[in-house]
Amino acid sequence: MMKIKIEEKHENSLLKRQDITFLVEHSGTATPPRLDVRDKLAAQMNCQIDQLYVIKLQGLYGQSSTRGLAHLYASKEEALAQEQNHIIKRHSIEEAPPAAPAPPAPKEEVEVPPEKIEEKPPKKEKPPKEAKKEAKLPKEEKKAAEEPKPAKKEEKKAEAAPKKKKGAKKPPKEKDAS
Repeated sequence: MMKIKIEEKHENSLLKRQDITFLVEHSGTATPPRLDVRDKLAAQMNCQIDQLYVIKLQGLYGQSSTRGLAHLYASKEEALAQEQNHIIKRHSIEEAPPAAPAPPAPKEEVEVPPEKIEEKPPKKEKPPKEAKKEAKLPKEEKKAAEEPKPAKKEEKKAEAAPKKKKGAKKPPKEKDAS
């Protein structure tokens, strides 16, 4: 059940309208739709629906109430001349959306006689693993025939000077006797 309490009415003579601040109490339900609030507020203000536009609805945190702002015009023509287009579109009664197209009918499966089903050619036989091992032997023989190359790391170690041991004391620096 929705109750509307009008908090403030302000006459805006420049724009030829009344600005109405109101509070909607909707116990235990969600924030009511804008059009429902408009209908109930128009009945309470004794005006036609075309003259009243709900501009803002803001739910109060943790409460079952909503604060709102509405504009009440003297005539429908003045309302259409003054209000912004997106506000007018919000209040227009929306037509029912076009019905969704029917899903396509399921395709019937056609049975294919067993005579027309093509047989897959048999899989080629893979050569046995032993044949693969024999194919690798000539490569191994080629490697054995080549001269072994000395490892680069061993060469570098031989060329490098022996490193100093850790913890060895450095000789004292010579002092100038000047």
